[in-house]
Amino acid sequence: MSGFDPKGAAHYHALFKKEGGAHSQRHGWQLDVGPRKRLDQGNAAWRLEARVDGAAVSTDYEFLSWDDIVRAHWTRAMPLLWWQILSTTWLNWRSGALGRMYRLSWPPVLALTLPFFLVLLLLLGTPAAGLLLMSMAKGMGADWPMAGLLGVAAAGAVWIAGRWLEGRYSMYWMMRSYVFNALQAQDKTPELDRRLQAHAHTLVERVGSGRYDEVLLVGHSSGATMAAIVLAKALRLNAELSQQATSLSLLTLGQWLPALGSLPMASAFQSDLQLIASAKGLNWIDFSAPPDGCCFALQDPLLACGVSPTPGGVALKVLNPKFADMFDPGDYHKLKKDKFQLHFQYIKATDQTVAYDYFLTVAGPLTLAERYRHQASVVAYAALRGRWWRSGA
Repeated sequence: MSGFDPKGAAHYHALFKKEGGAHSQRHGWQLDVGPRKRLDQGNAAWRLEARVDGAAVSTDYEFLSWDDIVRAHWTRAMPLLWWQILSTTWLNWRSGALGRMYRLSWPPVLALTLPFFLVLLLLLGTPAAGLLLMSMAKGMGADWPMAGLLGVAAAGAVWIAGRWLEGRYSMYWMMRSYVFNALQAQDKTPELDRRLQAHAHTLVERVGSGRYDEVLLVGHSSGATMAAIVLAKALRLNAELSQQATSLSLLTLGQWLPALGSLPMASAFQSDLQLIASAKGLNWIDFSAPPDGCCFALQDPLLACGVSPTPGGVALKVLNPKFADMFDPGDYHKLKKDKFQLHFQYIKATDQTVAYDYFLTVAGPLTLAERYRHQASVVAYAALRGRWWRSGA
């Protein structure tokens, strides 16, 4: 499941074909990506044929769609988007959600609050700068036409700078997702609930078909939240789903779960996570990178949402993909400057061989648990916790 992205299966199929082909060639194995086929409910699928160290593996790769719902909530009218940014930030502030998220990791909270101040800059700072410079010019003896021209220039400079900052860091993209999270927490997205329920039925059918060694549910960014909800709905349809002959595993990448789970009104999502926590035989690995400011890096996604682990329940590991080891230092330095691209690196090719390998994970001969069985989970990562709460945490 992709994140909050208006681009659909065609884009992600092309991305997988391009990145997967380049990645497999660089690392000495073979990956053939078949054509995209349309399925029910807007889903799509393509076949992967891989040969790794002499082992031949066939994989059905299915794209669980919700991009049409994203497009329906992709606010384009700028005044409305500004209002949504202001009201959503206020909701998260007064509910205590921003404080809870800040205690976990400050970079995503910074990413969520900067657009709030950017909107204030555009709405208040633009006219203020114009009036200030015009007043200063008049005080220095300029006539009204000249003072007015200088005021307009100052206002225009602030406006252009603000819009450049937004485009440079794709702030409004993240804020649209943030707004959607608030709607979802308040049960105002019934079309999403119906879609995720349909995906849950698909998941139950795939596991129960007996055709596969493993069914691996993958969610990237906000898609990690959606994948968790799909999994919980599937477990409600079949309580023994995670104990079938076919292994069931969950892989979350650059997860954003606390953006929803920190809201006190998101009790349904917290119940979903509690159900997952108690699922026997389920393997869950969460990869998140500290340089990625668009995720809650190396935070246990259950504990981060206030859900306690259940003895004998899900086997959860929190791991670092180590982006810095994937590239030469110069190339990695360039990648770090583009936070948007860095957030998508989880599903892209790498130059160097590292433990984390998305394409081998989804197309190779090992199950999720087998591939990462030798890596120990990161526990109590505190390097990015909010400064005010770090002492004694």
